[in-house]
Amino acid sequence: MEFNQREPIYSQIINDIKIKFINGTYHLGQEIPSRRELAKRLGVNPNTIQRAYKEMEDMNLIVTVRGQGSFMTSDQEMLESLRENVLFDAVSQSIEMLRSFGKEDNEILDIIKKYLERGKLQ
Repeated sequence: MEFNQREPIYSQIINDIKIKFINGTYHLGQEIPSRRELAKRLGVNPNTIQRAYKEMEDMNLIVTVRGQGSFMTSDQEMLESLRENVLFDAVSQSIEMLRSFGKEDNEILDIIKKYLERGKLQ
């Protein structure tokens, strides 16, 4: 995993785990790497991983069972909500970027339609 300098490492780790959950790398109820294992794998301080896991527990994204490990949530609704939020954020960022280029909403819709139609032709 490559870390950027713009946001805290723990936040980037949370986002990476969210994406892995959304794209099916991690499944509902699946055990995830231990804090120590992930810290070693990523080459970061174990306290950074601890903070990321604590925040994910607070979000109910993961559950930690003492002596057994940490597991992705088993809540299907949580997964669907997470997917929807991530997709909404991606669309929102794209639209805001196009607006910063001076595009109006109707122009943005035309751009999206053209993009989707081009994809059908390939």
